[in-house]
Amino acid sequence: MMTYIDYKTLLPRTVIGVLIGLFVIIPVFTTSVITLSILISSGIWAIAVMGFVLILRTGQFSMGQAAFMALGGYASAILTVNLRMPFWPSFLLAGVISGIIALIIGLVVLRVGGIYFSIITLAFGEIVRILAQYMEGITRGVRGIIPPPPPTISLAGLEINFAAGNPVPYYYFMVLLVAIASLVFWQIGRSRLGGTFASLALNQVLAEHQGIHLMKYRVIAFTVAGVFTGFAGAYYTNFLSIITPLMFGLWQSIQIMMMSIVGGVSSIVGGALIGATVLYTLGRYLSLLPIYNIQYLLFGAIVVLVLLFLPKGTGLVDLWGKFWRKVFREPEEYEMPEETEMAVE
Repeated sequence: MMTYIDYKTLLPRTVIGVLIGLFVIIPVFTTSVITLSILISSGIWAIAVMGFVLILRTGQFSMGQAAFMALGGYASAILTVNLRMPFWPSFLLAGVISGIIALIIGLVVLRVGGIYFSIITLAFGEIVRILAQYMEGITRGVRGIIPPPPPTISLAGLEINFAAGNPVPYYYFMVLLVAIASLVFWQIGRSRLGGTFASLALNQVLAEHQGIHLMKYRVIAFTVAGVFTGFAGAYYTNFLSIITPLMFGLWQSIQIMMMSIVGGVSSIVGGALIGATVLYTLGRYLSLLPIYNIQYLLFGAIVVLVLLFLPKGTGLVDLWGKFWRKVFREPEEYEMPEETEMAVE
């Protein structure tokens, strides 16, 4: 009996597997501090973008996601420096604290929805920044907090030393964190919960008439995003070895939004990874140019180009499907995200 092999599915997945494998073993080929630092930061921002896209899929537009990175970063730094708590418990608590605050904020502000929700989250981000700047007794104000590196890990006779100035341990910790976040967000996206989120974005009134509790699902998405964004902020703070109020402001929230647009929101994981990597890498090298505000100018230009030349609601991640349709000579058409299809059905 002949076994039918679906190359249209197998080949793209194989290529993705190879790319993931290459991404994991990058430190084998280079230990460049600049290269690994860019990849580490890109992965951290990608987690924040995943959270933003999850909220967006419920029909809400958050303009204060950087505030939850700040909450996670400050929670971790304060617990380790001010309260002398070990790094790993403080890191886990940072995500929990950020998630609890997201839950409380969500229960209050998600009732309004729409543009009012965006304005409130924008104001919340500025409140967090101002409090961090002026509560010097706790946050040390503009001087910032300098947290210690994670303790050395002994694993099967191998010592993983974060304090040696080697970015490789930080890189693999980032890979682990991104893998966990990607698995969670991907599973949510393909589950019935993800389909419910998509139905809220498509037609809130119809979703309510079908018995879907609007507030319940909005709060779930906002809280999950808060937890993982808090983890991202805690790890970013530890990787940079400092946190100040200027690190997570309005521009950083806008940057998260831009990364989601450039990467594409049709794939909550793939779009976030592509958008964060492209824009952060570009921004890192643009910052070296002696041109004032060139980074902001070109970021805006890239977003405009994506909106102009790609179909509505798509980004760079959607070029992947377009490429394979050309390879297999299939007719061009935009495929709806799996979650949206579930909602329509």
